Amino acid sequence: MNIDKPVHDLYSHMYISLKNKFLFHSVGKAANSTVKYFLYAEEARGTRLKYDNVHDRRASPLLSPFQLSKNCLNDIVESKDFFKFTFVRNPYSRLLSCYLDRIVPKKSTPYNEIVRFLGKDIGYDVGFDEFIEVICSQSNYEQNNHWRLQYSDAMCNVIDYDLLGKQETFDSDMRKVWSKIYPSSPIPDFSSKNMSPSKTGSNEKISQYWTPSLKNLVAERYDLDFVMLEYEK
Repeated sequence: MNIDKPVHDLYSHMYISLKNKFLFHSVGKAANSTVKYFLYAEEARGTRLKYDNVHDRRASPLLSPFQLSKNCLNDIVESKDFFKFTFVRNPYSRLLSCYLDRIVPKKSTPYNEIVRFLGKDIGYDVGFDEFIEVICSQSNYEQNNHWRLQYSDAMCNVIDYDLLGKQETFDSDMRKVWSKIYPSSPIPDFSSKNMSPSKTGSNEKISQYWTPSLKNLVAERYDLDFVMLEYEK
């Protein structure tokens, strides 16, 4: 499998159910926490298992690629019997959400990566324009998964997804997913949960941060996301 990102990202963000025959790839800052919340609960139905932290990959009821042989993984990726889906998000709101959630508080691994890339010390205030300029200068491989080009992060050139859901239409898209992977289970109220550990309200703050020059920079660097995922520049 030819991927344009570190292999540990593949291991951390691809989720496979052999029982219900689906493959989910989580994209950073695109409703992935909420998707996993509902998947984990349904996969564990009938057991006493509880999953309080959907970000603890070691405790996930869904398999990671490292748990499968290379041939088995390739068969799943190419199989028409496995339902393959991911969720994506408008690049402008996604990147702003990432900045407000991961960079401004100065407490995350992504923040450490940015200041190291800039050659600054921990504690440095990274401006939004500086953040955008840095991530747009990085290759897909160098980018952190929270701001990596979604088309590359979800490996859309390798995986023929049955559904590319969008955070903006999460409820209706998740209903389509559910009817495919859990056809015998009641459809939950997907609008009842937002499991993001940090809600930034980035959609409402776009006009406060995005200048025309920054928008143009992202429109060019993230062109595949706008074109292939059908978002307006």
